[in-house]
Amino acid sequence: MESASWGAVCIICLAVAAGAFEDTIINGNEAKPHSRPYMVHLRITREAKAFSCGGFLIHPSFILTAAHCKGQRIVAYLGVHNLKKMENTWQVIPVKTMIRGCYNPNTHENDIMLLKLERRAIITNVVQLIKIPRRGVEVNPKTQCFVAGWGLTATNGSLSNVLREVEVTVRRSCDSPSKICARGSGIKGACNGDSGGPLVCSVNCGIPEAVGIVSYGPRKCESPGNNVYTKVSAYRDWIDWNIRTSSTA
Repeated sequence: MESASWGAVCIICLAVAAGAFEDTIINGNEAKPHSRPYMVHLRITREAKAFSCGGFLIHPSFILTAAHCKGQRIVAYLGVHNLKKMENTWQVIPVKTMIRGCYNPNTHENDIMLLKLERRAIITNVVQLIKIPRRGVEVNPKTQCFVAGWGLTATNGSLSNVLREVEVTVRRSCDSPSKICARGSGIKGACNGDSGGPLVCSVNCGIPEAVGIVSYGPRKCESPGNNVYTKVSAYRDWIDWNIRTSSTA
């Protein structure tokens, strides 16, 4: 599969820039506002440029996202649906600490990062945590899942102002035991700008869990091929250890 890492999408101030390189939802639909209250929009400063990624809240003080979304400064926006329409539901919290493992940009291995917030998020009806799977939990092929984000709606297109979502199916094989491959029917899937967002599946008695993190996909989002996600269960011990040690620091 010809693939490309989905780096953070460039933004100008609070506006989204057409043709930026990031991941977004292809052939999906606008999500019902605040129906995915764990979703986080990340605004990233890197080398004096602004970018964006997705992420998801797994602890009042910690967000999980992709390692390639790292920057000199990150600000998390929680309780958001429309990026151009500020609501009183928004919580805007700077990131205090970025925690990544040994990320390999060539193979995309270990594309996972924990973000510790400067202050705890306030849990409300529109800002909530999402469960993550235990170590060793596998997602069976043909499992129906969802991915959401504010990414591109077409290759070289523009980012979405509103959160979009699409249904995808887990595929039988992937190139690493620490990754999950999935794609929807036709060309449905993630694209540039969706990086760091969660792959959400019902794997434990029907309870939705964030089993994957959007990492990379085909060079053109509409091309055949899988979207690849970092498998969260493969890093559960790493996640728990870092949350525990960072919380007591």
